[in-house]
Amino acid sequence: MSLPLQVSLAFLCIIYASSDVNTTSTTMSTKTPLYLGGYFPMPGSSYDGSGFVPATQMALDHINERDDILPEYELKMIVNNSGCAPGPAMRALFDQLIRKPIKIMTIGPCCSEPSKAVSGVGYHWNLITMNYGAVSPTLSNRNLYPYFYRTYMSAAEFNLVQVRLMREYGWQRVASIHELWEVFSSTVDNLLTLLKEDNITIIGAESFQENPSNQVKVLKIKDAKIVVLNTYEGMARRVFCEAYKAGLTGKGYVWMIIAWYTEGWWAKQDDSIDCTPAEMTEAVRGYLCIDSTLLGDPKDNTIANINSGDFLAFYEERLQWPEYRDFTNNVYAPFGYDAAWAVALTLNKSAEILKTKRFADNTIRRLEDFNYDDVEMGRMFFDLLAETEFIGATGPVSFRTGDRVGITQIFQLQDNCRPGWQYFDGACYVTPSLALEHQMAANYCQSLDAYVSPLQGEELLEHLRNEDVLGPLFWLGDDDSATCQSMDVMSQTMVEKNCFEEINFVCEKQAELLQHLVALYDVKNDIMDWKDSVIWPDGEVPLDHTPPPVIVHVMKYSSPITFYSMCALSGVGLILALAFLGFNIKFKDQRTIKMSSPYLNNLIILGGILIYFWVVTFGLDTHLLSKEAFKVICHIRNWLLCLGFVLSFGAMFSKTWRVYRVVTLKTPQRIVISDRQLFAMVAILVAVDVVILTVWEIVDPMKVATYDLQPEIALSDLEDSSEVREIIQPYFNYCSCNNMLYFFSALCVYKGLLLIFGTFLAWETRKVAIPALNDSKYIGMSVYNVVILSSIGAAVSLIIYDDPPLLFIFTGTLVIFCTTVTLIVIFVPKVISVYKYPEGKPVTTMASQGGSIDPKQTLHDAEEKRRLREKMVKLEEAIRKAVNSGSLECLKESMGATVIDPENTNSTTDRV
Repeated sequence: MSLPLQVSLAFLCIIYASSDVNTTSTTMSTKTPLYLGGYFPMPGSSYDGSGFVPATQMALDHINERDDILPEYELKMIVNNSGCAPGPAMRALFDQLIRKPIKIMTIGPCCSEPSKAVSGVGYHWNLITMNYGAVSPTLSNRNLYPYFYRTYMSAAEFNLVQVRLMREYGWQRVASIHELWEVFSSTVDNLLTLLKEDNITIIGAESFQENPSNQVKVLKIKDAKIVVLNTYEGMARRVFCEAYKAGLTGKGYVWMIIAWYTEGWWAKQDDSIDCTPAEMTEAVRGYLCIDSTLLGDPKDNTIANINSGDFLAFYEERLQWPEYRDFTNNVYAPFGYDAAWAVALTLNKSAEILKTKRFADNTIRRLEDFNYDDVEMGRMFFDLLAETEFIGATGPVSFRTGDRVGITQIFQLQDNCRPGWQYFDGACYVTPSLALEHQMAANYCQSLDAYVSPLQGEELLEHLRNEDVLGPLFWLGDDDSATCQSMDVMSQTMVEKNCFEEINFVCEKQAELLQHLVALYDVKNDIMDWKDSVIWPDGEVPLDHTPPPVIVHVMKYSSPITFYSMCALSGVGLILALAFLGFNIKFKDQRTIKMSSPYLNNLIILGGILIYFWVVTFGLDTHLLSKEAFKVICHIRNWLLCLGFVLSFGAMFSKTWRVYRVVTLKTPQRIVISDRQLFAMVAILVAVDVVILTVWEIVDPMKVATYDLQPEIALSDLEDSSEVREIIQPYFNYCSCNNMLYFFSALCVYKGLLLIFGTFLAWETRKVAIPALNDSKYIGMSVYNVVILSSIGAAVSLIIYDDPPLLFIFTGTLVIFCTTVTLIVIFVPKVISVYKYPEGKPVTTMASQGGSIDPKQTLHDAEEKRRLREKMVKLEEAIRKAVNSGSLECLKESMGATVIDPENTNSTTDRV
């Protein structure tokens, strides 16, 4: 701002100058007065800082009483109401600039915005601004506010503490939300810079002007756990209410806020929020806040030769003076006290220097010679103030680039007690130093918003003894009878006492939420001094992110009962197969069994046995076996199932193929198909399987794979849905390979073609009337069972594939059923036949030679007999027609014979 503009503003402000300027009362003195401009938000301002005035004036009185500080001068302060906004502050500044006397320095204003106005303009009049309450980091900018100092710490210093806490607890992800005011925006800008320098990730820096709802939801979406809040008190209530509704408070969350809100700020009536007092209490519980040290160590004497306790006593006494009765007690008043001392000490050093200092114009000037154009003296004040250090009411005071360097306090909002009370397990206790009657004791405790304590529990008594609260006192009952229960604390025995006896007692009340001091932090030396424990829910330091749920892998497998039950079923089938095998071997020479090719029957049974063993291997998993052993089982499974199937149905279809060849191939020659040929056919079918399985093993061998099922939330987390800490991940191991689909499809196509071929053979031989030779009916039943049940099994398996126990039960039962039914329909009729016809069921046509029956010869003869019978029928019909018609040609045509030609004696006749 240019000087002409400043002068214009000054004259403009004269017109509207305030009439409430108050010059502090003076007494007759021989000392030279030096005037200070005082800027304070008086009652009626948006922030009532009137309590700074008596503290600052008290400092001036203490200074003026000293003979070793400014002995030739008397400091006086002219107080103006600067409010907490730039407009009133500027009006007060120009008023003091225009009116005499000249002010050598200024103290105040309190708030950041008016401080910027006063300091930014006052510099042009060479005025040092000594501030006691502004926190904006922008005021540290020497280009904008070159003559600005403050005894209250900058918010940038608080940012250092917050970053130190983040390092202390290992928080690497933080978020920020602030109200759109310059003081908060500049604070957050500084915080973000510090966080980047410390390699801490800023996951969100949200700002708002009126409604923080959307910004809070964004923080929730970004999984913010550590949140720094910068707002005024009223907006802080709205933020916490929205955060409570969004589930962004409580266990697992840490909020860092400004410490200069009024006590119980969250519980104040506020129509802008829709949270109940109880909800707000839960929302704010546990927050951390940082503040400058309000009072120094009581053991240390200040520059005024008083300690912090003395200061409080003097301050409270001064508030009772008539001129201060309308002023409000302010806990930050000691900073105004120290601001006055910093000015005085600087002027005191300046006075000594001025005694010998010559200025640029070769003159010697005194403090009272200062004027608003004296750049050299203003600069001297500035330099000396930077070197000023002393012990003030707020502790050690020193400056770094105009900002206060000192000790900060870290508070946590937790259940605690006020001074004079002892805290234990959520309650506060105090022992009055007097003995009273029962009713008088109750009245006394009631006056303290408490009640007579029942002193229940040994832990409580031990705690009070350790705190030197308990002596040889008695607990007083609260009944109205003539005798009251009491306790001999030493012996812990109940004693009945007359209610009118005067004995000791303890008052008890519920603890309240208070900002409890947990640590002091020396910003200058980076030293953290823990005074008490920070209370975290469950005793665990919150994480800076929602931890990924602990995934507990739980293998899903068939229970031992299920596995052994299926093994038992397979065992029953195996015993049945072995029984059929024994039967087939024992009676292999019996006519019925011999005609059914017993050796091929053995292959059918062998295939069934392999399939029964497959069911057992299908139930094995990594719960029962190691992964290496299970990998071997994966290979064995394929071989057992494929070979078992091809042996059973290959042998069955080869027998039927022989019947088909003999029946359908109409030739006069005898057709003989031996068992060796049928074995060769089965071998070819087996070889195809072996080739496919071998290529599979070489190209893409089976391996153990893991299939993860649908995760399940732990039951303990369902009770607290705010955070999932554990996920049950069920899984099972199975056999797989990269190209399993192709190899499996090849096998299925091959087996399908085999079943189709078998079905065709069974259909073509369905009319062969020799049961011992023809199994077509049984083959049809077997194929029907396999196709239908396999289709059902495949469909159901797609549904229950993710339930290994159920899949094992269903598939195993289906396979056992199919195999058992196949064996039963093939062999039970043979068993019945053997026991019904021990010598063999008689057949119509038997071999004419030899003592044994050749099934191939028998089949051929039966077919020849059928053809001859058809010829005879045709011949009889032809003869009948010839007789009736008398035509020989008709007979020739019907019989299909060649009549002997007399001229051709070499002609032959047809076969009849």
